[in-house]
Formats: sequence, structure tokens, C-alpha cells
Amino acid sequence: MDIKGLKANAVSMADKVLEILELVDKGFMENKAEFLTKAMYLEREINETEKALTRGILGLSKSVKDKKELAAIAQMVETFERMGDEAANLIERIEIKVAEKLLFSDIGVEQFNETYRTMKRSVEMLKEFLKGRDGGLKERVIDNGFRVKELVERFRREHAERLVKGECTELGANMYFDMLDFTGNLARHASNIVKLF
Repeated sequence: MDIKGLKANAVSMADKVLEILELVDKGFMENKAEFLTKAMYLEREINETEKALTRGILGLSKSVKDKKELAAIAQMVETFERMGDEAANLIERIEIKVAEKLLFSDIGVEQFNETYRTMKRSVEMLKEFLKGRDGGLKERVIDNGFRVKELVERFRREHAERLVKGECTELGANMYFDMLDFTGNLARHASNIVKLF
């Protein structure tokens, strides 16, 4: 595979991440494990793609003159794999939420959904940026990542206040905090990818 093919395959990992995010959203909102199971299957596919592309990158590294572009592709591939890991962590927390029949407050659900939708927008813009459709998207992805970070920090504070008021359980609070953090990490990874190019 040449460098163009490697890049195209790496960019296709964005589609897989978005597919996982759609399934995670459904699994959370509908409290249904089958969506989460399918998402985990796709996450394993991302892991296999990362391994195959890394082998291809290593094979090309001996003959390609532009090592900078190859290194950027390698970092993109690794970061997409990390995004799969963050999604898997999120899935595991939602599975616990479903299994333990944990209910989040209406405000908690609303805040998580706002954070998740905002993060998902980062990944959607990342995909469009990588496909070369809009060069102005780079700054928008980065700015949106900062917006997600602000939401995570604010909603963590507000949820901690609900916890100390006794409005939620310790386990529920732990799941909620983790879910916010993993969502924030996904947006941060999207920002990191656009900064490579």
C-alpha cells in the first residue's frame, strides 16, 4: 500500500468512530445492551485496522522520502485507535449503568447529552476536514474541543454539588464523572488529529 492508500484507510477510521458514537448514543438513551455490543465489535475492528496500518507504515518507512507525512499518518492512526479505546471505556460505564439499573437525574442526562452531542460534532467536523472538504474546519474542531472541555468541567462541578446534596448515588456519580471524562477525551483526540495537518 502506498502513502495515499494508507491515508485513505486512516481517514476511513473516522467513519468507524462515528458509527460507534451513534451506537453508544442509542445504547445510553434506550438502555439497550445490543447497541453497545455492536459498538464494541466495531471498536475491535478499529484495533485491527490500527495494527494493519501500522505494519503498512513501518513497511513504507524504509522507502518513503517524506517521513513527516508518514509520521503524521502514524499519529492519526494511533489517535483513532485511542478514540476507540475511549469509546470502549464509555461503553463499559454505560453497560454498568444498564446492569445496575442506575438512573441519572433529568438534568444529568441533559448535561451528558449536551456534552456528547458537542463532542460528536468535533468528530463529524474532523471527518469532513480529513476528506478535504473545508480547510476552515481545523480551527472549528479545535474551538469545539475547548467548548467540550468547558462543558465537562462545568457539569462535573454541578454534578458534585448534586452528589453532596444526596441527589444521586456514589456509583451513579462515578459512572457519570467517567462518562463525561471519556467524552471530553474523544473531543481532545479529534483536536489532536486536526493539529497534525
